[in-house]
Amino acid sequence: MRQFTKTSLPALMLAIALSVQAPLARADEPATLRIGSVAPTGTPWSALLASVKSRVLAEAPGRIDVKLYLGGKLGSEGSLVSRCQKGSLGGIAVSVGALGAAVPELFAMELPYLFDSYKQADKALDASTPLVRKLLDAKGFVFYMWGENGFREFASKEKFFVTPADLAGQKMRSQPAMPHVEMYRALGASASTIAVGEVGSSLASGVVNGYDNTLLYAYATQWHKEIKYVTISDHIYQGAIVVWCKAWFDTLPEDLKTVLMKVPDGETTRGRLAVRAMNELLLNEYKKDGIQIRKLTAAEKAAFARATASVAKRFLEETTPAGKELYHLLEKSR
Repeated sequence: MRQFTKTSLPALMLAIALSVQAPLARADEPATLRIGSVAPTGTPWSALLASVKSRVLAEAPGRIDVKLYLGGKLGSEGSLVSRCQKGSLGGIAVSVGALGAAVPELFAMELPYLFDSYKQADKALDASTPLVRKLLDAKGFVFYMWGENGFREFASKEKFFVTPADLAGQKMRSQPAMPHVEMYRALGASASTIAVGEVGSSLASGVVNGYDNTLLYAYATQWHKEIKYVTISDHIYQGAIVVWCKAWFDTLPEDLKTVLMKVPDGETTRGRLAVRAMNELLLNEYKKDGIQIRKLTAAEKAAFARATASVAKRFLEETTPAGKELYHLLEKSR
């Protein structure tokens, strides 16, 4: 039987002490919050995320490290949503439509002509927050705060889209989300779900001859350089959401969770207004670049709303009871 010597016993005690202390040292290391988004730098979206980062660092000094990955550096919105569900990221800032890939009930929020104004959208989204929070939690996301992409407009290399018939046969880039693809199908257009990083080259080469998005996003990504006509159609209001990834979030101590869930008073409103303030400025920038602008009349919008009503009908036929509840809540609250 092996005998311990006077020198081996202290060594053994030291080894035991180190083994006990090691986990404590690791626990004291700061958490790392990695936030991914396709939002370009130098935009109100990146400014909002920078504000979140600054606040978290200030309120939990030395406890957490925050890294922002903007402009699609970590992949498409679809990839970000998938990685968030798996817990390989700490947070994401994406469009509501992108989260719909994991939480299809959220497609209710991007149905064509659901909202006529920002005021309607604000009221409805704010009223739906408790239900949205519950839906997200069930699929691995922790709701943090609303953001905004805004009202989407049609853009084309060839012409304005003044009537639904004008879109028949057009090759349009579409966001890969049910309301967007189905909208183009209802209008007789061909919807190509091209990744955001490939839209500019696809327009230049003729793979598609148009797209729809907000004035700000299309300008920030330079898609507008490839088109000649913008139709102010306001056909889909698109909110955005900042969420924490539940698999990562649940590993944090309670005090850090509290820091991450704090939304400063007025932050959501400031974020929305910062995006909206860009629209008039951007219209002038588009015109400077030789792009023609045409705003649809109320009657013309009504014709598009009628032509795309089948999208909401299909959603209600296919969604869950919770999806129906969300849709009716949005309608009632707007």
